[in-house]
Amino acid sequence: MGSLLKRKLGSRILQLGDHGTDVLKLQDYLREQGYDLGDEKSYGYLTKDAVRQFQREHGLIVDGIAGKRFFALMLAKNVSFRRHIHLVQPNESLEQIAKLYNVGPEAFGITSAKKHVYPGQRLRFFHREIWGISHDKLVIADDAELTGIVRSGPPENEQNLPLIISPQEFAAHGLEDVHQVLKSNQERKSSVEKLVSSANKKQGLYLPWVEVPALDGTRYLKFLKSLRKALYPSTQLWVELGPGIPPWRLWGGIDYEAVNGIVDRIVFSLPIPTKPGPFDDGRELDQSLNSLLPYVCSWKVLLKVPVYALEWGETNGEISCGKFAYNTALSRAFRHGARFRKDDAGNVFYHYKNRSGDFQLIFPPYDLMKKVCYVINRQNLAGLVIDRMGYEDPRIWQVIKSYFKAI
Repeated sequence: MGSLLKRKLGSRILQLGDHGTDVLKLQDYLREQGYDLGDEKSYGYLTKDAVRQFQREHGLIVDGIAGKRFFALMLAKNVSFRRHIHLVQPNESLEQIAKLYNVGPEAFGITSAKKHVYPGQRLRFFHREIWGISHDKLVIADDAELTGIVRSGPPENEQNLPLIISPQEFAAHGLEDVHQVLKSNQERKSSVEKLVSSANKKQGLYLPWVEVPALDGTRYLKFLKSLRKALYPSTQLWVELGPGIPPWRLWGGIDYEAVNGIVDRIVFSLPIPTKPGPFDDGRELDQSLNSLLPYVCSWKVLLKVPVYALEWGETNGEISCGKFAYNTALSRAFRHGARFRKDDAGNVFYHYKNRSGDFQLIFPPYDLMKKVCYVINRQNLAGLVIDRMGYEDPRIWQVIKSYFKAI
């Protein structure tokens, strides 16, 4: 009878009333994480309660059942976050605890540092991934905390940070370009070889395709499987999923769940304006993620956030757009005597005219990063991708630190 109970952890769904060696291993893991299971040897009510608490803290469906998503997170080798538990001591205040770890009360899911905490209370916060995209000379603010950088090649001023390679050759692929890569075995094989060569033995490879033709869904999966197989086992594979990559339907699309099983990180990009107008304010972020999270592991998802300013110009009826660093954009506004204006929706921007034409300078909303970090903590996402380093409003680093620290 005993031999029947020797099961590999994660080989089955575990729930109330179950017995076996896998249950004992699960309980050992939960105890290591600081959960109180008493002396339970089977999947009893204390184990169920601990699983529910784990699910609640890690953004999983809270049902007290150790299922597929639970074990995917528990057994993952390259988890994107690290949880830290603080046990409140007598006479400790939330403000003191936040200062101890150099975070804000928001990191503990609390909005005010004045909120009362009591001795024995468990406060938790997370270390998460914070990546920065760099296209030019790598510029890192003094108070920036980074997990690593993303660029097309090694930076000139090496910072000894983990590096994710995003080959320039594959960076601006539209639907037709992606189809050309995927349309035949020969084309896929050639592209895999180029990508593997560019990644070499680096930390990871980022394929930044924001669009994939719905009819190429099966070919795309074959391509990712070949790429994953060709890369070093320790090399992370990143891809994009979002509005431009349609989920599977009867007539085609991408199987998000299958992609999730192949890749290490999934980048979800906040929309960038394609015409003069405001940046996305993050209000619809939760709704946008709802199309993704039911099919992928939340702890694999990185939110890519634009932090540069956009200057839109109209010259002789032609529209142009340029990206500028925060400080550079402010200097341009002051140099040209730009004035504040509001559009019909009440969004504020700088406006100026010169001999060349009519110009608008638009900055990402300052509170956008707060909304993004809040969603990351609430949904237990992997973290952030800052697009791009050296272009940001320097105040965002304090905002990020208020919610989590870099892993």
